[in-house]
Amino acid sequence: MLLLNEEQVVTSIRTALDRIAKGTRHRNRRVALYAEREFQEAAIFTSQDLPDKDGRVRRRAIGRSGPPAVKPVRGRARVGSEGLLAFVASQQKDAWPKIFMNHPGPDSLRAKSAPAGEIVIITDFIGSGSRVRSMLDKFWAVPTIRSWMSRKLIKFRVIAAAATESGLASVRKHRMRPETTAEWIAPTVSWNTSPRLYFAWTKLIDNNGPAEGRGCGRYGFENVAALIAFSYRIPNNTPAMVHCSRDGWRALFDGPAPPELHGLFGVRPVAEVVENAAADNGIHMGRELTEEDRLTILVLTLLRGRWHKGSETALSSRTGLPVPTLMDILRQALQNGLIVGSGRLTDKGYAFLASGKALQGSKPIIATNQEAYYPETLRVPR
Repeated sequence: MLLLNEEQVVTSIRTALDRIAKGTRHRNRRVALYAEREFQEAAIFTSQDLPDKDGRVRRRAIGRSGPPAVKPVRGRARVGSEGLLAFVASQQKDAWPKIFMNHPGPDSLRAKSAPAGEIVIITDFIGSGSRVRSMLDKFWAVPTIRSWMSRKLIKFRVIAAAATESGLASVRKHRMRPETTAEWIAPTVSWNTSPRLYFAWTKLIDNNGPAEGRGCGRYGFENVAALIAFSYRIPNNTPAMVHCSRDGWRALFDGPAPPELHGLFGVRPVAEVVENAAADNGIHMGRELTEEDRLTILVLTLLRGRWHKGSETALSSRTGLPVPTLMDILRQALQNGLIVGSGRLTDKGYAFLASGKALQGSKPIIATNQEAYYPETLRVPR
């Protein structure tokens, strides 16, 4: 099975978006970001019959704000992966404010000063492709979008952290022909992949777990039988024995993965991450500090001066912490008056570091041979 944690998903989507932002393709037009989620509405935007400049009545999409990034479906208590995706969209908009727009409405898309030239749907996983296709259909249902596409004013793209081969093919065949990419390809229970594994998996699936659940049969939604799990959820495109708890059968896990499975996803305890990063950077902290204080001291000690675009990537590399966690710590530090907007420490911030006994600049001791080696003879160079 392909096992991915939250940090891997966020990094893969952010990397793909950074690649877009650094390209020359969008020099004069912006990029609109939308998190993939389930929509109950018939169309993404609201449209009205309005007269144009010549007095002819036309169907026109209206509104400066687009659909909310997160909106739980009625009858479901838990928000899906769209919460994580919405966070990525928000962070990318803040990192590249002149390029990305975060869930804009049609009025923002057609703005005279900086109109959008591309709409990007981001998602963590494309299984069968049906939900992404449904979202594309909601865009296609808007007359204004169809008009823009016919005049080649806007294009669509889908960026996924992971996908099945069949899911990618399905999305790419949509009438809007979106450019669709994924960093990881999830394996499936398929004869073409491996006949031996195919027989082993089908025997397991046919004889274990519930026959149906979460809107699908034994082989998952639309019989995709994807072999993938995220540290925060298991898609229903996986076999029912993996994702569905029913009739006395227990799924691999419900909701986020329990702590005892974090090692499988490469998720280290926060305390371990902080301890290793502090040791690597020569930072000493008092043992009486809380985990929150240790995190703050580590990040602020390594912040080193003014904040600029790309600082979060370098800081993430040095601390071993995912970027979303870093941004939460910095926002809290700003709110508490430990830093200013440019990232510089305030007097209160320096006092906080001093009280935590964070000593920056001492280097970690690297073990060497205790007995020095001296050559007894010298060779003549050849």
